[in-house]
Amino acid sequence: MAALLSDTYREVCLWQTQAEPPSPPLGPPPTQADLVIIGAGLCGLAAAATAARAGRSVVVLDKERVGWGASSRNGGMVIPELKAGPTTLVKKYGDNGRRMFAEVNEAFDFVEDLATTEIECDYRRSGMLMLAHSDFQVRGVRHDAEDMQAHGSPARFLSRDQLDTEIGSSAFAAGMVLERTGGLHPAQFHAGMARRALDSGAAIHDRTAAINLVGRPGFHHVTTTRGEIVARDVFVATNAYADNVLPWLAKRVTPVASYIIATAVLEPDLASSVSPTGRMMVDTKNLLFYWRLTPDGRLAFGGRRTLDPVDVTTARDFLYDSMVRLHPQLSGTPIDFAWGGNVAITLDRMPHAGRHDGAWYATGCNGSGVATNTWLGHRIAQHLTGQADMPAVARLRHSAIPLAKLSSSYLPLVSRYFTWQDSR
Repeated sequence: MAALLSDTYREVCLWQTQAEPPSPPLGPPPTQADLVIIGAGLCGLAAAATAARAGRSVVVLDKERVGWGASSRNGGMVIPELKAGPTTLVKKYGDNGRRMFAEVNEAFDFVEDLATTEIECDYRRSGMLMLAHSDFQVRGVRHDAEDMQAHGSPARFLSRDQLDTEIGSSAFAAGMVLERTGGLHPAQFHAGMARRALDSGAAIHDRTAAINLVGRPGFHHVTTTRGEIVARDVFVATNAYADNVLPWLAKRVTPVASYIIATAVLEPDLASSVSPTGRMMVDTKNLLFYWRLTPDGRLAFGGRRTLDPVDVTTARDFLYDSMVRLHPQLSGTPIDFAWGGNVAITLDRMPHAGRHDGAWYATGCNGSGVATNTWLGHRIAQHLTGQADMPAVARLRHSAIPLAKLSSSYLPLVSRYFTWQDSR
């Protein structure tokens, strides 16, 4: 089904039209710094503020303008999530799995505190509704709810006939409510994080790409498009936009496109019929959908049909058709915005952090980065300034993506396999 477009439809990110990030003046960066951070997303900005507040001289580089990337394009869901539950984490990783589960909840608390005490970003602890897309998935959703409850995270299972209090759709077989989840305006949050880093004393140089990195622990030579910097430490926080500045890292992350449409502002009764509780919503597919009401009363509906990139128009029509199939009451509702961006996928679907060739890095939150990636930047900076240990994910083996340079050739095959799995 072709999407119904409003008269004001634009292929731009809704969030970015509603936020004003700082615009640092163009110019050469300082020639020396204690810490150079490559990437001005949530991870890099969190690290910058923490390190600067500890007395370090900090320079943040980004080849695009502040506010361009995935940190302001995402769904705005603050989820304490890894792609495995606490029992599985402990079975697979032992005590480090317990630490990982504890730290992802610490990440949620960290971001929730920022969003309620320091940064105006329309934050609300909404809770999340995880929806079983088929009868085959019900048992897994029930198990996940029981697993989360057993490990101290408020969760409850909902049978099919209990879902009508949570969602205006008959498409799902069961659900799970996770109370420790929130929603925010991602571009406002990112802009606030940028101002927070600047106010803490960090320097941000956007439209300034790092093009070469040479060094060892304690001494790095960073070549940029606007000059050279000698730094004690370097932290690469490029996530899905990893490039050849650290080729080792680029081989360990696959960028996968995700797309979002946003409807026109809904009448309150219609909005309530879609989402009576205003929770963040996501289904159980590999090629999943995620959706929510926005602070200004729209429905933002995101996902993908395939792992290989498509143009925004193709993705828009697919998402609109899927949205109306799940919520027939939205038939005839036009959309105002459509956009896309990249998500960083790792081989084991876990976030990773660590050090390679003397450079620190954090990456790969696999679509749940608002909480985890922000906290990882903060935690790496704490470690660099002697305030904390490295995060638990730094102990994981960070394997390369097989035949990474050929991923565009085999991702369509992986997509077909995921589609087959999702049909169950």
